[in-house]
Amino acid sequence: MTIFKERIMAYAKINLFLKVCGKRQDGYHLLSTLMQSVSICDRVVVECSDSALKDGLEPGISLTADAAYIPGDARNTAYIPGDARNTAYKAARAFLNVLGRQNVAVKIHIQKGIPIQAGMAGGSTDAAAVLGALARIFPGTVSTDELLSIAARIGADVPFCMAGGTQLCEGIGDILTSVPSLKGIPLLFIKPQYSISTPWAFSVFDNLPSAGKGRAEADAVLHRVLLSPNGMSPMQRVIEAAPFLYNDLEGAADREYPILSEIRAFLIGQGAVAARMSGSGSTVFGIFTDKKMRDTALDNAGAYLGAGFFIEAGETV
Repeated sequence: MTIFKERIMAYAKINLFLKVCGKRQDGYHLLSTLMQSVSICDRVVVECSDSALKDGLEPGISLTADAAYIPGDARNTAYIPGDARNTAYKAARAFLNVLGRQNVAVKIHIQKGIPIQAGMAGGSTDAAAVLGALARIFPGTVSTDELLSIAARIGADVPFCMAGGTQLCEGIGDILTSVPSLKGIPLLFIKPQYSISTPWAFSVFDNLPSAGKGRAEADAVLHRVLLSPNGMSPMQRVIEAAPFLYNDLEGAADREYPILSEIRAFLIGQGAVAARMSGSGSTVFGIFTDKKMRDTALDNAGAYLGAGFFIEAGETV
């Protein structure tokens, strides 16, 4: 039997700052954003046979999940079905297309821990987990450049999710620069019931008259404090950067969903040094200087916000 099995913790991300720098002719927005892996994660299991028929398996890809909203894709070796929306499936299909082998079976199971459409790269990190697992199962068959090219085609956040940690992401998310680690920062995540469409958020942003203006001072501080090796601890860096953190898409989201600004105000009132929306939302995260204060805010959040919110403590990883 030649069946391989990997279990991967697929970590979510937050955007510590997010600047929209422009727009390409093809409609993709150019960004400069500091992405950070966080402890909230999905758990992805990848089982693979490189000789499916010999192992008594049907070649192709199958995907299951513990959440009903995850599209489960039927096994198929020749094409991506029209309803194959799951990025993990697409990642496996793209990898096998490059691999060029027909007698391969891949089985994927996703246990969700990251809320859907939350601005935390839930789908992208699942895709990255599958690509990484298959690259280890078939070492040397797909080059690093090919793997990153596959990742970028699947989604803008997938290259970051493959790298993880603390990364300055530029372009459409495909240009990554590692920066000094910001591990171990206590966080509190709050997401309302609704989700925000990324295309919608960018379209509203494009029509805001003052979008992306007046960030020069903040950018200078953030680059000096967060992106450069400066001898400060991760906590010191975050505390100094906190007043200057921003997300250009918050203005668009706040106009339609004022609860987001209310959540940020609640987190600041609970002692967070900063509270920002991640990506295009709708998750808001608060940054705390110690776990005790964060945990007190966690206890208070449910009573303040009521039912229907995703509320979870975590930290940077």
